Amino acid sequence: MRTHTNDTNKTRILATRVAVAGIAAAGLSAASLIGAGQASADGFPGGPYCNGPVQVMAASAVSEVVICPVQGPTGWAYSGEAKTTGDTVEIWGATQNSLGFHAVNNGYTYHVHRDRLLITAPDGSVVSSEPWTSYYER
Repeated sequence: MRTHTNDTNKTRILATRVAVAGIAAAGLSAASLIGAGQASADGFPGGPYCNGPVQVMAASAVSEVVICPVQGPTGWAYSGEAKTTGDTVEIWGATQNSLGFHAVNNGYTYHVHRDRLLITAPDGSVVSSEPWTSYYER
């Protein structure tokens, strides 16, 4: 689980406000950009984010997910948050194939496909299948 200090949250909130001000100054609406899947450059304000540009940023009705480039054997990390509970999961070592990204934590696999988040249990049964309401891939 990730925790943030108040200074980090203040910095992220300030950065988000600056980004929104820049969007407004450019004559664009934040809602149109978010609907297109481009919230903030590094992830979701107050939610999962990358310490650099995201590779994938997606939201369903109940989850927010980012895939981040990281140093390591696979080069990817998964970060997700449940919108309802605020529970988070961060997994280094996510893999990528033609179907999308996949990350394993305690036997559960998080499959980030272009159309949905699919979570499977250790026995292979489907725990959750969540169609994306927004999806952005770099």
